[in-house]
Amino acid sequence: MTLHLLPADVRYCRALQKKYGKSYYFATKLFPKEKRDATNVLYAFFRLPDEIVDNPRLDSAEAIHDELVHWKEAWGRAYARELGWEKTSDPLWVPVLRATSEVFHAFAIPLEYSEDFIKAMLQDVTKSSYKSYAELERYMYGSAAVVGLMMTYVIGFTDKRALLYAEELGYAMQLTNFLRDIQEDFEERGRIYLPAEELSSFGITKEDIKNGVCNEMFKRFMGFQMSRARALYVSADEGVPLLNKDGQLAVRVASTLYEAILDKIEEADYDIFEGRVRTNFIEKLVLAYGVWKAEKRSSSSAAV
Repeated sequence: MTLHLLPADVRYCRALQKKYGKSYYFATKLFPKEKRDATNVLYAFFRLPDEIVDNPRLDSAEAIHDELVHWKEAWGRAYARELGWEKTSDPLWVPVLRATSEVFHAFAIPLEYSEDFIKAMLQDVTKSSYKSYAELERYMYGSAAVVGLMMTYVIGFTDKRALLYAEELGYAMQLTNFLRDIQEDFEERGRIYLPAEELSSFGITKEDIKNGVCNEMFKRFMGFQMSRARALYVSADEGVPLLNKDGQLAVRVASTLYEAILDKIEEADYDIFEGRVRTNFIEKLVLAYGVWKAEKRSSSSAAV
């Protein structure tokens, strides 16, 4: 397998990841160059349609839907490597789609994963709530689990069970995002991702979210959801040894940095309405060093 990417395309994709995905960007640096470049590219591929939906330049659901369909069609032409496809696409998309096509072919990533991702983005245009966790999980498969699946092909794996664990890590990270961004998703996008049945069981209403109510019931609800996310992180970690060795540290660091967001929510006493919780650069360094040190100890023990 040889990856042929244009340096300018990689720089463009890397800039998108650096701008929007601080934790991912930090962890991506731990991959060897070829896998690092491929990860930069895939992040950009996920980010551009996500931006179409979440920060639209267009002012109607129909127009946003049409732009996503245009993206989907452009991706299909890029993946098929049709002659002249670049001339029929948005110039800002071309570096990302051209590089993503190369990554998909070089690492034999199933095309269906990208189709499931775009389907989830299209769902965001018209759907603003989810009744049950099972319904939410079906959405998260397309919006997050397939991200883990694509990355598993880039990293390489020794056992197909690695794909199941990758899905779990995708669910864990997405659920973490939903918990952190409850206020932002509601105020800026009119969405409540967390299951309506579970919100109701804790006595939480749409008005509570609108008014930023952080009472004891809300804290209990957050604790319940965070326990679910933490269980997913723990389970997903079992799959890391099934990945190629040169990608294991980056995955563990990414997982640790994301799970740390849950710690930050706890430190804020579950009040996510007071501002977006995040880890700073120094905290990321400390967490990454801890993961690296644990990896070194594990490797030393295994060698004895």
